[in-house]
Amino acid sequence: MKRQGFYIVGSLMLGLFLILAVLVKLNYTHGPIPGIDPGIQKFAAALQNQAWLVSIATIIAKFLGDAGGLIVGVLIIGGLYFGFKQRAAAIWLAINIFIAVVGNTLIKLIVGRIRPETYRLASFAHEPGNSFASGHSVFATVLFLALLMIAWPYLKTSTQRVLASGLTAGLILLTMFSRVLLGVHYPSDTIGGFILAVGVLMLTYPTFIRYQARLK
Repeated sequence: MKRQGFYIVGSLMLGLFLILAVLVKLNYTHGPIPGIDPGIQKFAAALQNQAWLVSIATIIAKFLGDAGGLIVGVLIIGGLYFGFKQRAAAIWLAINIFIAVVGNTLIKLIVGRIRPETYRLASFAHEPGNSFASGHSVFATVLFLALLMIAWPYLKTSTQRVLASGLTAGLILLTMFSRVLLGVHYPSDTIGGFILAVGVLMLTYPTFIRYQARLK
């Protein structure tokens, strides 16, 4: 994709996110969006008796949350910068995490959507903060998708690229679903987090490529 293509996709994603955020703000700060949230919530709730799934979701909540996410982010950024000597990539990832996470924190305050209660697991009854958009979904999408984009030029075969893309999509979707499974987010919260993160990455990627080329 050419530089202009990334800007177009990024702008469309942020535009779509804005529409969703306004929709939630005006109509759904205290409830689900009909046709999007209830069906997925019920499906996730039916799986809450699967201890292994809940355990995975709990691990994701811990390692991609505020404290855990900070540690994971620092380790990966440090590994890129010092271990793989990918300094431009490390800086780009750090900037994107900062923009997306800080931006989403402000968006949560502005939208003010209350977390769902209907299917909330008891161990997450006191989950703090507002609901839209899902911070875990934002962080996971930025982290995993950025790593795929960084690694893409080094994946030489179509098999490698398909496997890497599948793994990335799986990790992001698992994170998004885990938040609904625990009952701390509406599905539309996780969709919003995904869209926001993709938009930020697409808009900043051309600058990363240009800066990386200068370092070679």
